[in-house]
Amino acid sequence: MALKKRRKTNRSKKAKRSLLGFTGRFLLLASIWGSILIGLVLLWFIQDLPDLNRLQTNVRTPSITIQTLDGTVISTYGDVFDEMVRVQDLPAHVPQALMAVEDRRFYYHFGVDFIGLMRAAYENYRAKRVVQGGSTLTQQLAKNLLFTEGAFDVRDRSFKRKILEVLLSVWLEWKFSKDDILTMYINRVYLGGGTFGIEAAAQRYFNKSARELTVFEAAVIAGLLKAPSRYSPSSNPDKARERAKTVLQLMQEAGFIEDAQKYFNEGMHVLENNKQENSFKYFCDWIMELIPNFLNGLDRDLIVVTTLDPTMQRHADHVCVDYIKDMGAKLKTSQLGLLAMSPDGAVRAMIGGQDYKKSQFNRATQALRQPGSAFKMFIYLAAMEEGMNPDDMIDDGAVIIGNWRPSNYTWKTRGEVSIREAFARSVNSVSIRLMLKVTPRKVIEVARKLGITSPMEEHMSLSLGAIETTLLDLTSAFATYANQGRAVWPYGILEIRDKEGNILYRREEQPTQVIIKADALSKMRVLLRAVINEGSGRTANISPSVMGKTGSNGDTDAWFMGIREHIENDVGFQNLVLGVWTGNDNNKPMAKHSTGSNLPTKVAAAFLRGPEIYNGPNQAPKKSESKAKNPGIQHTTRKDAVEELLDDIG
Repeated sequence: MALKKRRKTNRSKKAKRSLLGFTGRFLLLASIWGSILIGLVLLWFIQDLPDLNRLQTNVRTPSITIQTLDGTVISTYGDVFDEMVRVQDLPAHVPQALMAVEDRRFYYHFGVDFIGLMRAAYENYRAKRVVQGGSTLTQQLAKNLLFTEGAFDVRDRSFKRKILEVLLSVWLEWKFSKDDILTMYINRVYLGGGTFGIEAAAQRYFNKSARELTVFEAAVIAGLLKAPSRYSPSSNPDKARERAKTVLQLMQEAGFIEDAQKYFNEGMHVLENNKQENSFKYFCDWIMELIPNFLNGLDRDLIVVTTLDPTMQRHADHVCVDYIKDMGAKLKTSQLGLLAMSPDGAVRAMIGGQDYKKSQFNRATQALRQPGSAFKMFIYLAAMEEGMNPDDMIDDGAVIIGNWRPSNYTWKTRGEVSIREAFARSVNSVSIRLMLKVTPRKVIEVARKLGITSPMEEHMSLSLGAIETTLLDLTSAFATYANQGRAVWPYGILEIRDKEGNILYRREEQPTQVIIKADALSKMRVLLRAVINEGSGRTANISPSVMGKTGSNGDTDAWFMGIREHIENDVGFQNLVLGVWTGNDNNKPMAKHSTGSNLPTKVAAAFLRGPEIYNGPNQAPKKSESKAKNPGIQHTTRKDAVEELLDDIG
């Protein structure tokens, strides 16, 4: 019996050993074949990985950086990359701002952060929506490489892409140091406006190297990672500031800084100028249209140096915004266009509308509008070239040609009036008689040689400006009077070079043809000064160096063309030609008396005074111009102001 028991026990032990052996062999084989299978799967995935040798180089595509003569970057187009910067060369707070937002445990994981994933999953569960992501900076770098190398479309959310992203992240952590990975990330990350990399972003948004960024500026750039368009300091400075505050708080929570509020307070005014940067884009779009005239194709990164004056541009935007807010509703006008150029045609400031974000249509270069009485400067120039003089007398009575009976509006007929006063007061009947005398053909010839390219017919309605032209063309034509009678062609590009400094185009100064002879030019300058000193442009009489012409097309368009020459010790912008237009895009009439002597002339005066003196609409300048210094200034009475509004109807 005992023997049977021992045999049964031995058989049981053998069976157990056999089962354990079988299980062990099965597990061993399974692990071997599993490893082989996983290896094959990984090998299959790895075959789709992009060229990893390109990781430490920038993927460069042609871009255009538009800047001013002093190096201020005012816009970028295309995918903008700049020089590679190493994380070791940056202030500690620059990479820390990025890590605070995206991956504060960057230095403590191997490419995939399981703690971060669990934390994100928990927060998303609590919020019942996605409020946190769990991907690391390494994973984001891997994703960037997969997209830029064309392995996947940016919208691809497939399981295969996720697997490759993880594999590539682990490989990166094995192959490179943490600082190397962070360096690659900060030079590839997209930071809005076609800008890639921390250096390009620093240059674009703050006009400085990333090595010089303050804590607040670093927080602004890090804030772009969440939504580059929404938090752009260029187009949404207020939102960018609030997002920077959140980033600073995250930096404090991560232990990177001690007092978030202190750094926020220090940076409060950093983005003030960015509020007006949208107005720069009208000019930059115009520049982009000009570039193909000077280059054969775009095959490299370009830097375009322009004529724009940032101070003048910001002041122009400030003035136009203020005056539309103050007078726009009352006058029923919604748009203002402004163009300032040097006498030779270099564009210094351009306002193409009230809000670039809402409308990219440029009222300075694209809008075709009727110049009305502003066209009279061509008629009077034709008369001066025919030998007439400012003091010559001419009949100011009503003119009747068939069924055409143009009105002088409020002008009371005197029988005869000097050409000087008729021009200053914009008397319609005198303009018509002068055109009859010199002929419409002569007037068209004069307008053409000064640069008006619009279609013009030999019809008497031309005497009242019944053509369509742009603010750019009209201002350029008017600049001839400031350019010693020489032809003026507007320009905005001084130089085009590549990133290596090779000059591809440089504007050379070339004297243009004299198209207004000295005698006629001298007479016209007398007439133009009379408009400012005693006529419809008196509101712009801030200096004896100012001359100009107002213009109106009924109540549909209102204009002011002005010149301010240089006078020693005078204040404000000088040696400048200025054009201002106001109206509505749909040609809807403005309120009655919305003439060139009203809003456009007020805007011109405010602009020409410059930012140091300008004090807002209906406010006295911060410093009153000296009467002794500017003896031509007239003190306008209430009666004069009313007459001024009515003088320029035509």
